[in-house]
Amino acid sequence: MKKAFKYLSGYLYLALLYSLLPIAYLKASWQHRLGESLGLLLLKWGGRVRQITEINLSLAFPEHSAPMRAHLLRENFKALGVSCIEMIALVHPRKKSLLKRLDAIQGLEALTETLEQGHSVLLLFPHLISVYFAGYLLQQKTQLPFGILYNPPRNAVIEKFLQKKIERFCSPVFTREHFHRLIKHLHQPNILWYSPDLDLGRKRSFFIDFFGHTAATGSIPHTLIQKTGAKPFTIAFYRNEQGHYTIHLHALLGFGQGKVEDDLKHLNERIETIVKPHPEQYLWQYKRYQTRPQREAKLYPRKKALV
Repeated sequence: MKKAFKYLSGYLYLALLYSLLPIAYLKASWQHRLGESLGLLLLKWGGRVRQITEINLSLAFPEHSAPMRAHLLRENFKALGVSCIEMIALVHPRKKSLLKRLDAIQGLEALTETLEQGHSVLLLFPHLISVYFAGYLLQQKTQLPFGILYNPPRNAVIEKFLQKKIERFCSPVFTREHFHRLIKHLHQPNILWYSPDLDLGRKRSFFIDFFGHTAATGSIPHTLIQKTGAKPFTIAFYRNEQGHYTIHLHALLGFGQGKVEDDLKHLNERIETIVKPHPEQYLWQYKRYQTRPQREAKLYPRKKALV
């Protein structure tokens, strides 16, 4: 019964998504305003998601006053709402219209030179809210083919739908079950997209400082660099008030040449540097501090069971 409900919920989600497709044909300015209004509704009715976001912001910005954090919370949910509208636009993307939202790509020359020299590139995408939209803009503008390593959703219907959509722009699509194929992919001058700021649990992680608190930080980027010699780059992308993007690409120099803990510390520091100019555009709704060191109390309250 539970399995059948999961399948049904997946199809209901897709039906809702397709019913909203006319939004993709609105002007960009209208989409932006609609997204901000959606974000404010999510803030009002967010419940547990809002609670998680508030905890994360209090942990990451203890120096902020309560009004400052309240303002950041509001702006963060507005940005989240805009990203939801952008995801609708990606279901059947209108390429010319969407590429008008890309103002500039900085640092592209260094990345292409790395590929021309015969090196693969591990492109580290932190979870800024519009991660998939920015990835689409980068790939469509540059026409550089890149694979992606991602964590598929638990719902089988949504997983199949999402993978099919991702494969239109990224190829191949890897999960952690494809690790040996992934290594082979990086032994050639290819690009692999990976989001490193995920909590993968205690067994596959090191506890590394992130915005002043230890966070379970996966060692996969370090392992991939060690095994393949790929060159790591980080990507930052920011959306302005008109809904237009600037993308920044930077080599992560020195990464992969030392101890894994030092590398992950270097990576988290880079992600902090990326987030700080526009903290409202980071995915604070994610339970980044979920896994705690031994004997340390949980930071998020337990989800209430249904009676």
